[in-house]
Amino acid sequence: MKHVVKDCWVLKPWFGILLLTTALLAVFIPLATAAESPLHITTAQLLSIPDQDFSPPPQLVNERLLPDKWATVNLPHALTRQLIPATAEYGNAKASIIETWYRLKLPASASEKQHQLYIPRWKTDGNLAIYADGQLIYMSHSGVYWNGWNIPLSISLNSTANTPSPSTILLRIQRPSDSGGGISSVWVQESSSLNWRYRLRHLLQVQLPYTSSVVFLAVGLFSFFVWCRSRHEYSYLLFFFISTASFIRTLHYYVGETELPMPEYWFSWLTINSLFWMVLVTHFFLRSLHHRPNGWLSALVTLVTLLAGALTLPMFSGLLNAYSLSPLIYCALILTGSLVAGAGAYQSWQAECKDGLLLSGWAIAGMLFGCHDWLLQNNYLSIESIYIGPYSNIGAFLIVMSIIFKRFLEANENVKKTNANLAFRLQERENELTKSHQRLREIEHRQTLSNERQRLMQDMHDGMGSSLIIALLEAEKGHLDAPSLTDVLKNCIEDLKLTIDSMEPVEADLLLLLATLRFRLTPRLESAGIRLRWDIQNVPAIDWLDPRNALHILRILQETFSNIIKHTNATEVRITTSSDATHVRVIIIDNGQGFTKEHSACFSGKGLKNQLRRAASIGAEILLHSTTAGVNVTLTLPIIATERNSKPSKCPQ
Repeated sequence: MKHVVKDCWVLKPWFGILLLTTALLAVFIPLATAAESPLHITTAQLLSIPDQDFSPPPQLVNERLLPDKWATVNLPHALTRQLIPATAEYGNAKASIIETWYRLKLPASASEKQHQLYIPRWKTDGNLAIYADGQLIYMSHSGVYWNGWNIPLSISLNSTANTPSPSTILLRIQRPSDSGGGISSVWVQESSSLNWRYRLRHLLQVQLPYTSSVVFLAVGLFSFFVWCRSRHEYSYLLFFFISTASFIRTLHYYVGETELPMPEYWFSWLTINSLFWMVLVTHFFLRSLHHRPNGWLSALVTLVTLLAGALTLPMFSGLLNAYSLSPLIYCALILTGSLVAGAGAYQSWQAECKDGLLLSGWAIAGMLFGCHDWLLQNNYLSIESIYIGPYSNIGAFLIVMSIIFKRFLEANENVKKTNANLAFRLQERENELTKSHQRLREIEHRQTLSNERQRLMQDMHDGMGSSLIIALLEAEKGHLDAPSLTDVLKNCIEDLKLTIDSMEPVEADLLLLLATLRFRLTPRLESAGIRLRWDIQNVPAIDWLDPRNALHILRILQETFSNIIKHTNATEVRITTSSDATHVRVIIIDNGQGFTKEHSACFSGKGLKNQLRRAASIGAEILLHSTTAGVNVTLTLPIIATERNSKPSKCPQ
């Protein structure tokens, strides 16, 4: 189904051309049948005066003063152009200029309506002047080479309204002797009857080549901008070069009514060499289609193009005039183009490239069109024929544009497939990552549970377990009395409660942890006759406060309160907090008697050492200051995690 759609797309341009032709026939044929038949002049009298110079036409001409050497000729009339001109440069002192006169006799017309003189084509190198009864009514205003020879003429024969039509028409043509030349048959009739003929001829010879070349160039510019964004797709650049060369080549079909904006030599150089450029770019475009490079052919076509461009430069016009030698140059072009088209067709057939075969086939047809135009250029065909070279450019434009369009669609389709493939692979990768993440979460969850079990076992072993073992050893030795046993059991229960409290989520909130400690210690302090003053201020959150580190803080504070209860005889304990940019401080102050010398052993004993080790393991510091007015214990905690409190560590014994 896709191949059928693609083939239909290729055929669409031909259907468009068929519809356009049908529309033109539908418009012009009714006008032709409805109008009055015009006067078709097919004979004229010819007079040639040699050895003249280029000169502007006079305003008035008296045909009686011309030499009486008129010869009757049939129209259209043309002289064959010499392939090798006798003079290198027209217009110089050695050039032979011939002044040719055509005389047309018109029958007397009883009507005083406006009449038109319609000339489908006059063709020569030089200039043209038209006289009606000796009065100048038209003259060409351009140069010698590009003088509007392809533009049909429609000229009013009546100088003013209500004036009779002339009886004699004179056409004065000045041309080089070896350039050939001629004139088509002539039509004379009312304006309405000739209008459709002139319009149709002007459409086929001027407007269609002009419109197609402009459209070709516009699409080529679009392709150039596309290539600027996609430099790897150089077929868009080749399409731009083809469209530019085609536009330059087509210029000479519709310019010449007015003076050219550049010297004629340079214009001739551009129009002639643009054909070589088209052949060269077409060769490389075919290579991009069949992907079978042919080195010798590429070198040959490039060499011929460079030689043609160099030898026809205007600075060499004294030796090799590009325009006068154009028939021979076009022969070399047709040979080169035929070689490119034939090789492209063969290599496309070998590579099974349908687009290459289509373009190569049209290139071969273009060479046949070129042979027709070459014969018409040199007056081997009737000069009333139409140059069909511009129409080969139209066909090439449609074919190349269809190829570019198909490539554009294929590129878009490839992008869609690539995006779909990437989306599928991305989804697969996301699924794999989701499964991997889920497995990691399960592993992390199991590891967390394992670490928590190990922590609880270690805390119970280091705290409550060690206390029970010491009590057991003392009991076995008979040194443990009932009050001591009670203290040991109370301490074990408090350790168990602290372990349970450390499992509660505190979410980096130190105040919540202190509140939990207050809830646990208040009954014990009250039973010891100690009043607790709670003077807590808001402090920043501590991001490293997890259950492990929370248990260290609780045990440090528990040991501090145990020392106060056992050794200071205090009646009041105050807890306060403070903070700065980097640290949070927990301060415990009692009003006891302080530590005396007999209590210094308690300070240097196992309890204080455990506090210091626990503080060091979480990156904290303990500062203890004792006076006769009481003891001041300050626990300084960092706000930001450090290397110590961010790593798991074994709880100190």
